[in-house]
Amino acid sequence: AIEQIARDVTEQKRNQEQMTTLAREAEHRSKKLRASVHAIVNLSRADTLDGLKHVIEGRIQALANVHSLFVATRWVGAELSAIATQELAPYFAGEGKRARIDGAPTLLEPAAAQAIAVTLHELATNAAKYGSLSKAGGSIELTWQHGRDGQMLLRWTETGGPPVGKPTRKGFGSRVIEQMIRQLPGTVRFDWRPDGLVCEISFKA
Repeated sequence: AIEQIARDVTEQKRNQEQMTTLAREAEHRSKKLRASVHAIVNLSRADTLDGLKHVIEGRIQALANVHSLFVATRWVGAELSAIATQELAPYFAGEGKRARIDGAPTLLEPAAAQAIAVTLHELATNAAKYGSLSKAGGSIELTWQHGRDGQMLLRWTETGGPPVGKPTRKGFGSRVIEQMIRQLPGTVRFDWRPDGLVCEISFKA
């Protein structure tokens, strides 16, 4: 009887510790999500109220999409290829796929996954409006690899679009990307080449 009581107490203590750990993780996740949503809303701009609503909805949807991937891993994270496939889905369909992704299997923890999902949404939206995806025959390529210093290196390359020039001012999409990646922390570099934008992102994975 004494051994049974001891086992019950030990089990109860273990359950309490697990509940405390889960509560702390939930609090940490909610803070990260709140920071992401705060950045998205504060940096979103548009000429009309409907336009602003559309911009914010698109960015929030990118967050919702990646959260659906967390369920499969019990909130451990999300596979980078799954995030990319999800955000670039419209450009994989049809003849002559307009999007190509290439990189080793990489599981991103939730904060990084959220940042990359919103970043890819912004890059794809910009490409569809002004870049390579706005013109028939244009395409994008997303590649990633692990650097020797433990950094994850992502490279977004646009080709076949209209002639590109460096913007005279920083757009709100660029600011959203920089803010999301800075939270990881990480760095972003935009290279406005004549044949298309190249965006390079580096962060600890």
